[in-house]
Amino acid sequence: MAIANLIIRNARLHSFHQGWKENQADTLAISGNKIEAVGKWEFLQPLIGPQTEVLDARGKTLLPGFNDTHIHIWKVGNLRTYMLDVRAAGSLEEMLQMLDQYARAYPEAPWITARGFNEAGWEKGQMPTSDDLDRVIPSRPVFVIRTCAHIAVANSRAMEISGIDQTTPAPVGGMIYRNHAGKLNGIFSETALGLISGHIPPYNSFQLKKMIEAAREQLYAKGITAATDPAVDPLLLDTYREMDRNGELGFRLNAIPILLPDGGGRPYPVGDCFSSSFMQVNMVKFFSDGGLSGKTSALKGYYKNSHEQGVLRLDRDQFRALGKQAMAKGFGIATHAIGDAAIEFVIEEYKQLGAQFPGIMKRIEHLGLPEKKHLVDMSAYHIAASMQTIFISELGKNFIKYLGQEYLDHCYPVRSVLEHGILMALSSDAPVVREFNPFKGMEAAITRRDNEGNIIAAHESIGIREALKAYTSDAAALSGTPLIGALKEGMLADFIVIDGDPLETKPEQLTGIRVEKTYVNGKCVWEKNP
Repeated sequence: MAIANLIIRNARLHSFHQGWKENQADTLAISGNKIEAVGKWEFLQPLIGPQTEVLDARGKTLLPGFNDTHIHIWKVGNLRTYMLDVRAAGSLEEMLQMLDQYARAYPEAPWITARGFNEAGWEKGQMPTSDDLDRVIPSRPVFVIRTCAHIAVANSRAMEISGIDQTTPAPVGGMIYRNHAGKLNGIFSETALGLISGHIPPYNSFQLKKMIEAAREQLYAKGITAATDPAVDPLLLDTYREMDRNGELGFRLNAIPILLPDGGGRPYPVGDCFSSSFMQVNMVKFFSDGGLSGKTSALKGYYKNSHEQGVLRLDRDQFRALGKQAMAKGFGIATHAIGDAAIEFVIEEYKQLGAQFPGIMKRIEHLGLPEKKHLVDMSAYHIAASMQTIFISELGKNFIKYLGQEYLDHCYPVRSVLEHGILMALSSDAPVVREFNPFKGMEAAITRRDNEGNIIAAHESIGIREALKAYTSDAAALSGTPLIGALKEGMLADFIVIDGDPLETKPEQLTGIRVEKTYVNGKCVWEKNP
């Protein structure tokens, strides 16, 4: 074994890969950017050389770095840089006040853009309209995206600039909403968002880089050393590639290009697979339906007390043709599917594609309301899933409001998914949720409790080891990154030091665990302020 450049001793080490045995190690030795050895202090002292740094963990816990397999990295950073964050708004009036203050603070901004409202948590539960936005900002275009990012509201000026009037048809897979009098109310969903967003001045590469850097600090603080951005357009992909070439990423990135832009009829070109030590591009992304919290996920049944069934937004022939084109170039496919109708649609297409391209990864993003037969098929046809139990925390109130009991009883059914032998990782989909701490996702996976105290599908609870595995070793398997996700000899030295032991913490107290240090490539990239 090589002499170590860093040794951390007197630690509690937890890993969740096959073959790991608890209490077998209290010391981690790093050589270069990889784990040289994991074992007992008395046996690893020969790895100490003149330049070796030896740190005493003082009994703190070391875990593999967390891997969020579905998080919109640049959008997380955008809410800290160029876009107003209205997720804290507790009412329509409060959100309008935030917009008014922001517009006054940035009089030079050609557009006012914001994201994050959730009307289900407001007293009256009413969706904002163009009339509301016009009251506070009548002369500049305003576009406010709901927390789910599948619904947005535009003011009259924004619709005017975008050429939207009473005669404008909704694109396939999208909806333009009207009030009771049949007039446009400024609300758009799914692919129709592109009718407005296509007229907003696009961000440039410099701005995207600033967003990514802002998000990276948040990732580090939550112990996330690897992440998948699941909807990357060509400019964002070029920005990520440039940062990777310049050694500026600082975390393991799995970038998934999107092939069908909202509101656009022409697909983006299918590029080539790519891999480096910090970045890989080996999947493409599709959307088959919308968001459950906003009633746009495609259901076989109906949302509670309504005749609404959501939106199935994929054209079968186009999906199949683009899927074949991508898989022929070696890409896997990740498809957003939440409602049971969308999940069934995607599985049937995956069966066809899998027969022609065996062995290539097929993922379902979210998998909110699968039926048992869907899980049977997913297991048989090796279809994996990236799920978000963290939604239960912040969006549980929406689920309870919009779903009947039959749907609620199998909402984000992680226990059933694991029991069917399906490869599953947990993730956040931030900034759909405000808090994307992995420990919050684990807490929700175990307690199944929302922030209001309601329990949703308690029988779908999993254990803490399963939850930790879903954020580490299983997440690495889902991402196709075999050198991360475990404290194991030869693995990349991406790990975290935390101030509590999750295996000895009550589930409802997991969110209280704090990251103290985050390491990437064996170097400390973030440390909690004393």
